[in-house]
Amino acid sequence: MKRLLQSFIVLLAVLMLVPSMLFAEGAREEKEYPAREIELMIPWSVGGATDVVFRTFMSILPKYLGSPLIIVNRPGGAAIPGYTEALTKRPDGYYLVAWATPSLTVTHMQETPYDVNSFEPIINLVSAPIWILVPGNSQYQSLNDLIDDAKRRPGQVNLGNAGEGGGTHMIALAFESEAGVNFNHVPHAGGGPTVVSAVGGHVDAISVGPPEGVSQLESGDLRALAVFSKERLDDFPDVPTAVEQGVDFALGQWRGVATPKGTPDHVKQHVHDAFKATMDDEDFQVLAKRAGLLLDYIGMEEFEEFVLDQNEMYKNLVIEHGLGEKY
Repeated sequence: MKRLLQSFIVLLAVLMLVPSMLFAEGAREEKEYPAREIELMIPWSVGGATDVVFRTFMSILPKYLGSPLIIVNRPGGAAIPGYTEALTKRPDGYYLVAWATPSLTVTHMQETPYDVNSFEPIINLVSAPIWILVPGNSQYQSLNDLIDDAKRRPGQVNLGNAGEGGGTHMIALAFESEAGVNFNHVPHAGGGPTVVSAVGGHVDAISVGPPEGVSQLESGDLRALAVFSKERLDDFPDVPTAVEQGVDFALGQWRGVATPKGTPDHVKQHVHDAFKATMDDEDFQVLAKRAGLLLDYIGMEEFEEFVLDQNEMYKNLVIEHGLGEKY
């Protein structure tokens, strides 16, 4: 009987240790994040503005992230296939998504498996006002030249964008309404192909955002007619605003990071802090300027509120103009 009682006491002690051992193991795993490489999905093509943003961050980010960042591009389908795939990923911090203006706009153009609440915004990195670029040998010398031709030939002036329902398309539609013209909107699978199309003279003009087109502007393959910002950009002082040319219009895009729904708070904070530290890094700032990135930090809580406000604005824009098939 005594031996049986001793065995019971030993078993009870072991059972009491199990919760603390599990807690310690969980704490160890939490402390060790990240323990392997982290994947970031970009639902647009290589060479587009969002791709350029994150590939520029890759040069410095691992120092603060504590792990390599692997970029996986899933272009096409107005970003829907990429984000649909992202819905199947585990919320463990080893899978991030590029979260940007087109992430929202397409959800109001058609039914999508995801919406504004499907992912958790972590940090905004850059803001990019849209600009209108034309081939270097274009007949258009100003924004008003483009507008005048579009008025003479309604629906015949080809204006390229980075994807149907995406940010550059939506902003172009809003500009079209403000200018009182009708373009033939030509979608492409991302900003990179859009720029290539303009350089090749396959469209009359394109609506993209810095850093898209920066190197082509420098080489003379493209020219900028206008930028849709309230003031001229510091890095491009020779590019006039639309407002300066008589069109009261200013609207741009934002680009940041989000995680799958349910990602632990400490993981989200780590990702946020790593990107923020990179933004503050002097070496990175040199690279960002060289790439034409316009850094615009918005922290986690503020970014979530900002995204919700943007979502409502684009929803109203779609409804107002009778766009898409959803409403």
